[in-house]
Amino acid sequence: LCAVLLAGNIQSFSSATAERDEFKAGFNNLKNIRDRLQANYGTLKQQSDQLRTSYNDMQRNLEGLQIKHSNVTATKDRLQAKYSNLQRQKDELQTRFGTLIANRDQLQSNYSSLRRDKDQLQRSYNALSTSKNNIETSYNSLWKEKDQLQSRYNSLLRTKDRSQTNYSSLLADRDKLQDRIERLKVKLRRKILLRVPCKLGWKKFDISCYFISTMKRNWTESRKSCKAQGTDLVVIESREEQVRKRKMLGRLKLCPNSGAGILQEAGFTDRCVSQRFWQIGQPNSYSGNQDCAEIVQDTSVGEWNDDGCFAEQIWICEN
Repeated sequence: LCAVLLAGNIQSFSSATAERDEFKAGFNNLKNIRDRLQANYGTLKQQSDQLRTSYNDMQRNLEGLQIKHSNVTATKDRLQAKYSNLQRQKDELQTRFGTLIANRDQLQSNYSSLRRDKDQLQRSYNALSTSKNNIETSYNSLWKEKDQLQSRYNSLLRTKDRSQTNYSSLLADRDKLQDRIERLKVKLRRKILLRVPCKLGWKKFDISCYFISTMKRNWTESRKSCKAQGTDLVVIESREEQVRKRKMLGRLKLCPNSGAGILQEAGFTDRCVSQRFWQIGQPNSYSGNQDCAEIVQDTSVGEWNDDGCFAEQIWICEN
């Protein structure tokens, strides 16, 4: 048993020794690894420090670059604005340049045209200058003739004034003779008419003949009767005629737009009479339908009363 236990212990010791050696080898191996890692850590730490230093330098450089970038961006924006402004100015200048080119071409064309016109005007001026000299010569000649004609005109004017005086005197004499002739004609015509007898059934008064009807008719039919005999209804032009006809019934018509003033012999002669012999209060155009007048016998002269033209009365024709 002891041997067995000893053998077992020896075997266990051998196994433990082997494990110890193995563990020691592993430990040495780990120590080597640790040393290498330690060396690597030192190297890495050194590199890390260098990288941190480089990072800090890079960070500072980045910040500097960021500031520069911002400055460059601002500068770029300003330059872009200036560029855009310059581009617009360039476009405007280009447009103005094109306009100036067109104006220059137009001015060149106008200049050429004016040059031709100037040459033409120069030729015209030369021709007019020659013509002016000729006209001046003619003018001097005509001026002399004008003086001669003025002298002759003055002489003729004096003759004309004398002739005008004689003409005016002769004209006055002619008018006097013409007036005497007209008066003589009237007297002669009156004498002839006074000697001319009236037709059968007509009555003589002064130089006129009158026909007095024996029946009654309205104004229209009365005038037709006179017209059929080549005469017309009587016209009262004087007080003597009014007195003469005071017993003869006839009609008168009011003038258009006359109110109660001017009268017209209604169909007698269709004109206004200058003598009027109305009764007091006449004409009154009773009922607005009295456009004719009748002669009444209230006085020695006879007076007029307005009546309707449709009323039937005796009438008087005058020739």
